[in-house]
Amino acid sequence: MDLAVRNRKYGQGRTYVKNKKKLPICFDIHSLNLMCEYVLTDNRNIKRSAYINLRNLIELLDMEKYISDQDKYRRVIFIKKSLEAKLEQGLQNPIAIIKYVNGGLVDTDLIDIDNFKGLSNNEIDWINDTVSQTLSNTFLYEEAQYGADLFTRFLAADAGGEISRLGQEIQEYVAMLNTRFRQAKVQSVVNETFSLHPDILRDKLAEIHNELCSDYRKLLTGMQGLNQITGGGFENTRCYLFLGVTGVGKSLSLLNIAYQMKKYNKNFTPKDPTKIPCIVYLTMENTVTETVDRLVKMSTGEDLRNHTPEEIIELMKLHGELYLTGDSPIDIIIKYQPNRSVDTSYLYTLVEDLEDEGYECICMIQDHVKRIRAASGQQDIRLELGDVVNELKTFAILKNIPVITVSHLNRAGASVVDESSTRTKADLTRLLGKANIGESLLMLDNVDYACILNRESDADGNEYMVFKNIKQRINTFRDYICQPFNPQNGAQLLEDFYSPVPIFKDSLYDLSLNQVSEQSRKVKKSGYVQSMDVYTPEEPNIYKAAELSGSRYSSTDMSILDGDEYLPAQPIYPEPEPVEETKSTPIKIFTKIA
Repeated sequence: MDLAVRNRKYGQGRTYVKNKKKLPICFDIHSLNLMCEYVLTDNRNIKRSAYINLRNLIELLDMEKYISDQDKYRRVIFIKKSLEAKLEQGLQNPIAIIKYVNGGLVDTDLIDIDNFKGLSNNEIDWINDTVSQTLSNTFLYEEAQYGADLFTRFLAADAGGEISRLGQEIQEYVAMLNTRFRQAKVQSVVNETFSLHPDILRDKLAEIHNELCSDYRKLLTGMQGLNQITGGGFENTRCYLFLGVTGVGKSLSLLNIAYQMKKYNKNFTPKDPTKIPCIVYLTMENTVTETVDRLVKMSTGEDLRNHTPEEIIELMKLHGELYLTGDSPIDIIIKYQPNRSVDTSYLYTLVEDLEDEGYECICMIQDHVKRIRAASGQQDIRLELGDVVNELKTFAILKNIPVITVSHLNRAGASVVDESSTRTKADLTRLLGKANIGESLLMLDNVDYACILNRESDADGNEYMVFKNIKQRINTFRDYICQPFNPQNGAQLLEDFYSPVPIFKDSLYDLSLNQVSEQSRKVKKSGYVQSMDVYTPEEPNIYKAAELSGSRYSSTDMSILDGDEYLPAQPIYPEPEPVEETKSTPIKIFTKIA
């Protein structure tokens, strides 16, 4: 780089302009071999910006240092042409890249394509760091000679004013170096930058487009309603929080989610193809024994105690689809840590230890948020819960995975459920909201998505897990669903992934919610509901509450094709008789909907 001096001393401001000065850097043959494999590796951890950094470094190399060594020279040319194939031609397949480099021929002297597997995440990180650090320090080649001369003059100077003057010059020189170090920082995953500058705009947009359109950005469950209420599945870099009263089934719901993620994300490819994708379920409430017992019951419908281990394994494979194959590669790793025995930094250790064992974590499920400490060391419980969720969000971003956790509703929320359930058990969850979050609203500030869970029954005694959105930074397709439990297996939420008609309900009532849908649209558009009719708590009419605050869609409005005729979709359970309205005096309230 050239320095355009504006009559200023070192450290007091200079303008840096790019030039084509070559760097006298000579990589050894082993480093160049790794870079050759790097440009052929199809790994989603390698961002487009990382390829651009490598291209910038290769273009700065002084080829006179390599021309005398044909083995090194061929590898540098291979790296340069491969980057051209990736960045300009959009090629990804290793064979296609090699053919592009060699004009249609596959040269196996550099890369044994038949046995090529790509680099691991650790090897990729090493190359990224090497390239970044080398680029960051290129200016030292420009300043090293001046610094050497300056210090030589200082060592040879006589005592007196000369030493003082050179000391001041050295101080300014060091200040200039510190400025150059700050300015030379290379863009990294944790320091991403967007700009309208032409050199950045296209490459950054291409990288973001590829990431958003990736088939592996979201993990689906086997429940159409839950996929819709979460905006299409659990998304990488997002933090999800489910809230419910004690004993409602929060841990059970998390285990259902983990189990269904394994089943319904077929042919999943991890970012590092050399790893086994896994869902990590960190339980800090129930032991591994309790959790596995639930998983067996959930997936097979059988009691583990009634069978031999060999029989259970066969049942898990046959009925639960719990096996590892090429089309079902996702593993479930269940870990236990005692209550508040670790802080959130343990998550990094856990995931990195699994990487050493050949796994790649694609989702972290932690049960639950109050049982893990904040790495910040905050002592106040309310502030600590906010820090914990914030640190979980940071972990999700750095590891590029979804993080899911749970917490409690407060006593007021429990009272709403307990008192109202003595009169009716339908749509109680509509009465719960942000005011019922236990201990710290800071949790809501830091999560991307928050949802209240509540177990309810319809008039015939069929059980449902009800999900109600209370915060989302993502676009969702609905905000309230009632997902049925399997009547023959109380641990299993019913799956309808392949069903032409979803089995969830918008309400546990059978009357039309058209008025509710219109009200819901108004709420989402304006953020406020003014002069809403509410019925007195002495004689609550839960149907009216549901009618006033229902969701936007109804799964029972759909129809399916039977032969040549369309037949109305039938609900999974018989609909209950209409509830007779009770008369009471309405009051007026103003409600803020965030």
